[in-house]
Amino acid sequence: MGFVRSLRDMLEKYRAKYVPDTITTRYSQVKAIMDARYEGAVSPINEAVETTRTILTNKKVPPAQWGKYLAFAQMLQKYAFSHSGGVLEMIASGLKSYFVTAHDCDPTILDEIAQSIIGVVPPY
Repeated sequence: MGFVRSLRDMLEKYRAKYVPDTITTRYSQVKAIMDARYEGAVSPINEAVETTRTILTNKKVPPAQWGKYLAFAQMLQKYAFSHSGGVLEMIASGLKSYFVTAHDCDPTILDEIAQSIIGVVPPY
């Protein structure tokens, strides 16, 4: 028959395992690595958003409509992390169709956003 742990047993183990000084030391040792990884992961998304903002400003899109275009750019960038080639083009085409149909986005603006992010204009 197994040992049944009580809340007191789990609390004692937690206190022994996670000493605040040890945790602070561990985090301070890996802070530079964490920051570099974070910047590497966030940089492409931030770049996609900033590029999209520039496109929307140049096309004189009202700021109230920016959200749907920024969402398109972020979703497309998310898929670009894990897909490439023909698969990414098919996903971009599906996303473009979805945003044109469901959110009434301008296809020419979506084409320009897609061109800037993945380098290809998806068919509609």
